[in-house]
Amino acid sequence: MSELLCGTYYPSIDAKGRMSFPNKLREKLGAELYLCIGHDDHYIAVYSAEEFEEYQKKLFTIAGSKGAAIRRKLLSGADKQVPDKQGRIFITQLLRDHAFITDEVVVVGSANRAEIWSKTRWDEFNDGVSMDEINEALSELVL
Repeated sequence: MSELLCGTYYPSIDAKGRMSFPNKLREKLGAELYLCIGHDDHYIAVYSAEEFEEYQKKLFTIAGSKGAAIRRKLLSGADKQVPDKQGRIFITQLLRDHAFITDEVVVVGSANRAEIWSKTRWDEFNDGVSMDEINEALSELVL
């Protein structure tokens, strides 16, 4: 995947866990999507086949029993999805539970992956990051 993923989308999800995955992100990720537990918060990470392979390689650099436990935890919920003709994918109950998804979802592009969040959790995340914090963090960068 050469083009970075960005943008925020508000697709619907039904009671069975099916949702329309944004076309703009689907075009960049490719025909196969790999969904797995987001490791730094409660969201679902969505990778292209290429990026998922890179992600797994990085996980295998964590040595010992701790590395094995981390791989088991993160990859046990991984799921390969091929969107149907309407662009819908299925999100397993395990992944929905991890991300606290019950009804409304938000899909965001996040550089090399997409992320699926519960709308409530996404709003909480955004409320926790102020423009002052962003400006302070970016003040030393030349943009």
